[in-house]
Amino acid sequence: MFTIEDFQKGSIMKIEDHFKEIDAITEKQAMTIAADGTERLEEDRLIHEHFLEVSVNSYTAFRLSCTAEHLHELVTGRLYTEGLIRGTEDIERLFFCAKGSIAEVTLSEEVPFQVYQGTEPTCCSGNRQFLSGERKMQVLPEAVVDRRAVFALAGYFQKDSRLHKSTSGTHSCYLHLPDGTIAGFEDISRHNALDKAVGHMLLADADPTACMLYTTGRVPVDMVQKTVMARVPVLVSKSVPTDAAVDLAKEYGLQLICKAWPDSYTVY
Repeated sequence: MFTIEDFQKGSIMKIEDHFKEIDAITEKQAMTIAADGTERLEEDRLIHEHFLEVSVNSYTAFRLSCTAEHLHELVTGRLYTEGLIRGTEDIERLFFCAKGSIAEVTLSEEVPFQVYQGTEPTCCSGNRQFLSGERKMQVLPEAVVDRRAVFALAGYFQKDSRLHKSTSGTHSCYLHLPDGTIAGFEDISRHNALDKAVGHMLLADADPTACMLYTTGRVPVDMVQKTVMARVPVLVSKSVPTDAAVDLAKEYGLQLICKAWPDSYTVY
């Protein structure tokens, strides 16, 4: 399995991480009330919501509500899907404070972008706004979809993921790598989960055009936009797309596959 240490051996990017990852699952006392009036007091397992502020070349770029794991991948993937970097070669330094609440990114070149003044929503509405990085969306190369890979991703999802199995409170994104291996990532936001998968792809130096992504959430237009920016030509979902997402996927040559289950899928 690829590790950050493996990446750093051959990279100019330096990662300074003072944050020790905490358990993404916490417990809160809750009362369950049945229809017959009986009550049961118990500990309920919940996702720990973590907050991260990311600065780029000393400017606040974005604030994220996320799960406190795979933060290297999250930040790297977000910079890429926002068009702020062309690849990890553009990053000189990635720093995380001891609390994991601040990430500082130093890029090798100055890039023009608008200072972010909001908080990343955990839902998917209103997210079709990118920082004005220099890299823009481009038409993807034509991809031949491997049906076995699609069903492998759907089967991987059926096994469920660690955090979702315990809390039912996360979205997942699975990355199908060129060698056939699958890497899975979870977050309270489907956007963050996808960015983590993309970040892993970049840190592993995998060819984006030979990868596939599988998201457990529905596919609005912004998820298509992120995938196009990631240069991944195939996006698979267990859920459904919107009409605008289908139109945008067609415009940029993204193979959009939805309602993907172990026995069938739908191509748009």
